[in-house]
Amino acid sequence: MKRSILLVLPALLMTACATMSVTGEWRDPAFAGPPAHSVVVVGVAHSQTTRHVFEDTFVQQLQAAGVAGFASYTQIGDSAESVPLKDLVRNSNAEAILVTRVQRVQQKVDVTGPAYYGGFYGWYGGAWASTPMVTQYDEVTLDTSVWNARTEKLIWSVTTKNIGTSDIPGKTVALAQTLIPKLKAEGIIR
Repeated sequence: MKRSILLVLPALLMTACATMSVTGEWRDPAFAGPPAHSVVVVGVAHSQTTRHVFEDTFVQQLQAAGVAGFASYTQIGDSAESVPLKDLVRNSNAEAILVTRVQRVQQKVDVTGPAYYGGFYGWYGGAWASTPMVTQYDEVTLDTSVWNARTEKLIWSVTTKNIGTSDIPGKTVALAQTLIPKLKAEGIIR
């Protein structure tokens, strides 16, 4: 029984640690504001379903934080050629454009063995008798940039990493809950 608990624990810990982490951040030092009150959200994805779910979910999170958000697909359609993004930004009176795209996906392998207690000889005997737990997962790196809608200049960019999953709404909420407070603290959005 004790050994089976020790085998399950690493998997639970890995799941518990699967949070959105910021690995890089940049802000235009010349950007003096004012903070944006409205944002067009663009999700760059080959899957239109993924794009729609991402944009809708991120817009909901912006609106919950008191910022007007607009999903780009609702106006420009599923093709970049449908209606120019510039028209959407102008018609919505958006002050900023937030774009998120997948930068890379890397397959990772985590190898862990059960922990043994009782000194060296307990560990040594267990090392011969145990089989390591091998876990494979995808690590997804996202690039999110915010552009000033009036000047068309990049004002903020962030890189995040997370464990890949098919739960797009859940991961989008995690991304939004990580980024929106940063955007507010940096004076990018109100």
